[in-house]
Amino acid sequence: MKAKSLHFSKRGTVQPIAAEIGRVFQCVCDQIPPAYPCEGEKVVFIGVDMSGKVPAPVDHFCRDLNESRTKNVAFYLINGQPSALEDLKAAMAANGVHMVDDVLQIEVKSSFFKKGSVTDADIKKALDWADNVVNNKLK
Repeated sequence: MKAKSLHFSKRGTVQPIAAEIGRVFQCVCDQIPPAYPCEGEKVVFIGVDMSGKVPAPVDHFCRDLNESRTKNVAFYLINGQPSALEDLKAAMAANGVHMVDDVLQIEVKSSFFKKGSVTDADIKKALDWADNVVNNKLK
């Protein structure tokens, strides 16, 4: 299956999950914007560390997707709410791209003194989610 694992995070919290998805599904793992554009992907996994609205680079990247670049997009969010993706979902649908409704949410706690990071359990949860997406949620 042709796929990509992309991520966007100013704090680096998403990269371990994106790398593991890339390893397990034997696909390219890259930052947004990626070095090479998507072409003919069955699914693009997008991990975003966010609080509030979708970061501008992710928004621009997703609005530029069309059905020749990918058929499906699956999001996992670190400290984000799926409701923030509604405008993006509509924009991608208008371009013929299906956004998987099952958005994975992972909470990563940080404090003033310590940056939060994903755990092995978070990575396993993300891999189980990605496997479910590939086997049950794609168009």
